[in-house]
Amino acid sequence: MIIKLGERQGKKIPFCVNGELIGPLYPGEVNSYSLEDEGEISESVYERILSETILPRAKRYTMNLLIKSDKTETELKRKLKQAGYGNEVSNAAIEYVRSYHYIDELRTAESYIRSKMDYSSEKEIRFKLSEKGVSDDTIDLAYDQIIEEMNALENADESAGDDNDGLRAYSENTELKAVVNFVRKKLGSKFDTSENAELSYEEKQKLMAAAFRKGFRQESIRRAFAILNVDS
Repeated sequence: MIIKLGERQGKKIPFCVNGELIGPLYPGEVNSYSLEDEGEISESVYERILSETILPRAKRYTMNLLIKSDKTETELKRKLKQAGYGNEVSNAAIEYVRSYHYIDELRTAESYIRSKMDYSSEKEIRFKLSEKGVSDDTIDLAYDQIIEEMNALENADESAGDDNDGLRAYSENTELKAVVNFVRKKLGSKFDTSENAELSYEEKQKLMAAAFRKGFRQESIRRAFAILNVDS
């Protein structure tokens, strides 16, 4: 087994074996294992480095990422790669946290939706979750569960003709609230609830275009403009 020690990156040195990146080592660890660039390493020493040093560090790093916030497997792989870990170690670290049920993409999707739904369109939220590696089915399920919870809390079915109307009403009201918050933020100091916001035609068009780019529907934008006294 041939060792390759990469250029030092900060306090760590990339450790490769037979052309494959394994993970980062500190200079002191390189010395303690008597590693030399382009030198040879036995299977037993390699296993020691992996099991006693690199893999435990990768597991701790992955756990710390999840302690800070929920993350999908795709996000964890990206973070581990950025931290200098190879595929073998990254997969082992992710499998470790998965065994303790620390990775829950449905929970991650629900948490993300709740944090963004008052300010972002469903289209944008779905796009961002897809970037995080969450499947369409999981996103659908997350939305379904949130809608069911909100309908139960607000007893929406009493004010609607049937369950489908209740879900539709919830979806529309949620998007409207998000558009209002978005427009209010864009208007900033120009926003005044007591009178029409003083916007030129060009400013109104730019504001509407910005809302469209966020994925909001025309009807929701029109209603938000009316609520905020912005002549659309």
